[in-house]
Amino acid sequence: MKSGTVRMYAPEQWGTLEKFSKFYSGTFSLSETGKRSVSGAINHFHKAVTLRDLATKLIPNLDADEEELNQHGYSHAINSKELSAVIESVILELYSSVDCTRKVITEIYSKHQGIPNSTRKYFQNVRNGKVDDDFPEQLVIAVTEASWYDGFRMIRDELTHHDTGSCHRDRDTGKIRYMHNGINIKGKALIIEDIFEKVEQTFSEVNQFVGRVFAYLYTQLNDEPTLQFCGIFGGRMYTRHVSPSEAIDFHGGICDAKKWFDLEENPTCIFADECGAYKNANK
Repeated sequence: MKSGTVRMYAPEQWGTLEKFSKFYSGTFSLSETGKRSVSGAINHFHKAVTLRDLATKLIPNLDADEEELNQHGYSHAINSKELSAVIESVILELYSSVDCTRKVITEIYSKHQGIPNSTRKYFQNVRNGKVDDDFPEQLVIAVTEASWYDGFRMIRDELTHHDTGSCHRDRDTGKIRYMHNGINIKGKALIIEDIFEKVEQTFSEVNQFVGRVFAYLYTQLNDEPTLQFCGIFGGRMYTRHVSPSEAIDFHGGICDAKKWFDLEENPTCIFADECGAYKNANK
């Protein structure tokens, strides 16, 4: 049986959150909850992407609802309900990514005044200047620039604690309209004319917030080498020692696996001839 080849060290493909997740252990001793929150910030965002893509695939199914309506004068709107459920799940997953990000901040800066164990209160306190003067400016900016947060939280709270909304395709524009009777804007039910456009906007806003937070936290890491997994080649795990500042591309750091794969009885690394980390180990 042929053994698989899996490259795991790919910093040129990582966002700031993923980079932080690889290196924070050399600086911050997070609790198990804190560690799960770092992972959760990544995985809830990725899950939201998966659900967004699924929602896109469900759009053609709305034809069946329209056909049922045309034939019988009514429709059970099963496909519309399925699409609505998936879209609302996207929103909840994106909020969970923000929530996990806040939990990481809370743990790292727990000694600062005004840093509560609540995402809503965290945003309120930072905006109202109720945090210590030495609380990081970049984290304050991340909140003050998130003007979208209150509306985002309002939808999330309604979906989590109360009712759900519905969506249908506009016959004239072909866009998917979302309506929620439980959320009132100036006395009228919330209507989003193009929910997919809104979802993409929310992705961008959440990504910017999370990215700014972890970009700053990354600058606070000790620039000391930590052990990183390069990948699995020929059924064996290869590693290197690399510092945060060196995590730019595949060539950073110093090969750790060289000490055994250079032995005659062992297979060499498939990247040895081109890997900068291997060359650095030979200096």
